[in-house]
Amino acid sequence: MTDIQRTLADWQALPVTMVPLEGIETDEALQPRTRDVVAARDRYRLDEASQLHIARLRADLAAFPGKEVEPLLLADVDGRRLLVDGHHRREAYRLAHRTVAPTRVLRLSMGEAVMVSKLVNCGGVKLPLHPEQAKEAAWQYLAHVTERGRRPLPSGQSRRGIAGTFGVSKSTVCRMIEMLPKVKLGDFGEDALDPGTSWPRWRQCRGNAWRDVLDDVPLDDRLRLKAEKLAEKLAAMLDKAGPKVSRMATAILVAERKDETADCLEQYLVAEDAGEPHGDY
Repeated sequence: MTDIQRTLADWQALPVTMVPLEGIETDEALQPRTRDVVAARDRYRLDEASQLHIARLRADLAAFPGKEVEPLLLADVDGRRLLVDGHHRREAYRLAHRTVAPTRVLRLSMGEAVMVSKLVNCGGVKLPLHPEQAKEAAWQYLAHVTERGRRPLPSGQSRRGIAGTFGVSKSTVCRMIEMLPKVKLGDFGEDALDPGTSWPRWRQCRGNAWRDVLDDVPLDDRLRLKAEKLAEKLAAMLDKAGPKVSRMATAILVAERKDETADCLEQYLVAEDAGEPHGDY
């Protein structure tokens, strides 16, 4: 058992105390369910699943005033009570008009809290992580316990065991361990780093084709945000339309784009034959 796992086990064994919701803070660094690591086509599904999960919890809390759900885990970091586990539950309590929630509070450093947050959502009856979120949690955990690839796995830790803990394949864990010492932190911008660990995200390190494509597209932050929102909307529309209609719609757009390209090429060739100046087509 690593120090992180031991900390989590000790934390979950603490007595429960009731804490006012208004005194609980959240921090992006402690949220492993980040949407950034998930493909745009899946983000709306994650949002729907989260809202449904919250609605079910809220309905139970509203129907049974004396009922409580699993206690939240709060990290006392320099006097701040930061939420590490229970973001959906906290929102459900708020929507059910509760003013306090059952919690377990442990004094930790921010770094310790961040690492526990990577592990805590991988067990129990919680809303499952998206596969990409699980991979990201495993990647950050491996970077921590191996000191970013500078040392082997701690005694008692195995690749198969880590794969089982995070719900990823053993081959993925092996690939991550092989990749860790090759990562050069200076190659990555701030947007590619996990806000809690300041280590590049797995999606940016694994060498997917999408990264090579985007490297050729100069997008500022505002354009990227608009493009991501549009991609999410398109994904939702295509998913609801069904695979057959989606294929037909995509084929129509591709065909139209080919027609536009053909028209531009024809104009270019006509201008060449006539010896006329032409622009870039």
